Amino acid sequence: MSAMPPEVFSVFATLLGLAVGSFLNVAAWRIPLGKSVVRPGSACPGCGTPISPRDNIPVLSWILLRGRCRSCRCRISPVYPAVELATGLLFLAASVKTGMSPLFIHHALFLSLMVLSVRTDMEHFIILDQVSIGGAAAGLGLALLPGAPGLVPALTASGGAFLFFLLIRAFSAAYLKSRQVRVEAPQGFEEEEEDFQSGLGWGDVKLSACLGAFLGPGPGVVGLFLSFLLGALYGVGVLARGGKRTRPIPFGPFMALGGSIALFFGRGIWEAYRSIGF
Repeated sequence: MSAMPPEVFSVFATLLGLAVGSFLNVAAWRIPLGKSVVRPGSACPGCGTPISPRDNIPVLSWILLRGRCRSCRCRISPVYPAVELATGLLFLAASVKTGMSPLFIHHALFLSLMVLSVRTDMEHFIILDQVSIGGAAAGLGLALLPGAPGLVPALTASGGAFLFFLLIRAFSAAYLKSRQVRVEAPQGFEEEEEDFQSGLGWGDVKLSACLGAFLGPGPGVVGLFLSFLLGALYGVGVLARGGKRTRPIPFGPFMALGGSIALFFGRGIWEAYRSIGF
């Protein structure tokens, strides 16, 4: 294995990413519903027919079936192959950055958690504790790998990010209450309206600890800054199109995107910032 050419390892990483992406689709669908990710096997959401192995090949099966179930011709969302393809490409990028080293495990796990957080937050307005709390624990556990931030820096960054987001949540809730602003619950979440009145969800607060644990202090700051920047730009765009100020926007996807960018380029961005002299 140590003599595996980089190109071969990249192909392996991409195929692994496609398979992991398929699993992430299952996890994103079942865990919020309290279902097992192991049993039963994958089935068509329309007719319930079990999906055969030939129809469960990441991306390729969806293309060959033209996005429909073989049995009932029910439409299968393009989100499924999109998640698989995105995870495969992210694993490919990670393999190029780390080579065939233990650090690849660190990067691949973090990117998988980010992909999962994007899907659950966009579809269910939740970030799973398995991603945020479990991810923070995993990040600290992998912090001692060569090239990783190190245990003390990872612990510092994780705790600092959590406290920072906790303060933002507290101030946001106080500000909205003082202005008597009520955030509208998304359609289908009306019974959980109170959960949207803090400006920042608990899932986002806990996810920040995961980002800090994997990225460390410098890249962690870059990742969180990019998260707020991307979220702000999107919010401005929504308002420019006539969107409502009181309609909640999932922040998890912006944290995932900012964190992923920081994973690959955060250290360079942080060093460039420090070299300016600020």
